[in-house]
Amino acid sequence: MNLWTVPNILTFIRIIATIPMFMITYDKNLYIIAFFVYILVSLTDLLDGYIARKYNLVSDFGKFMDQIADKILINALFIAFLDIHLIPGWFVAIIIVRDIFISGLRMFLANKNIVVAADMWGKLKTFSQTILIGSLYLSVQFSFLNSINTFLIWITAFFSIFSGYNYLVKNIAGFKGEENGQK
Repeated sequence: MNLWTVPNILTFIRIIATIPMFMITYDKNLYIIAFFVYILVSLTDLLDGYIARKYNLVSDFGKFMDQIADKILINALFIAFLDIHLIPGWFVAIIIVRDIFISGLRMFLANKNIVVAADMWGKLKTFSQTILIGSLYLSVQFSFLNSINTFLIWITAFFSIFSGYNYLVKNIAGFKGEENGQK
C-alpha cells in the first residue's frame, strides 16, 4: 500500500496545519486571516475524498486518517476557543468525549476487520463544527454572529451526540462478534 497518495498527503497537510491554526486562534487581530486559512484547510477534507473516489485511491488507512485529521484540527481549535472563552466547557467536553468514544469504537471494530466509515450524521456533525469554527472567527468582526454561534453550539452538540449514538447502534453487531450485522 502506498501511503503517499494525493488524498493522504492532503490529510497530512490538514494535520500539520493544526499547529499554525491553533496558534493564530489566540490572536484576535488575525481572525480574518484565520477564517480564510481555515476554509482552505477544510477544503482539503473535501478534496482528498473526491480525489480518492475519482482515481480509485480509497483505502482503509485513508478513511481512518481522514477522520483522525478532522478530529485533531477541530478539537485543537475548540480547545483554543474554550481557553479564550468563546465557547463553553460543556460543549468542548461533549465533542472530545464523543470523538474519543467513536475512535475507540472504530479501533475495537478494526481489530475485528470491520471498518466504520463516516455516515451522513457524522458528516453533518463535521459540517456543523466547520460552520461554527468559521463563524467564531468571523464573530470578532461581526458581533451579530454571537447569537448565531449560540445556536450553532447547540446544533453541533446535538449532531455530535446523535451521530455518536447512531455509530454505536449501527455497529452493535460488531460487539457481538458479528460482521456488519451478519452472523
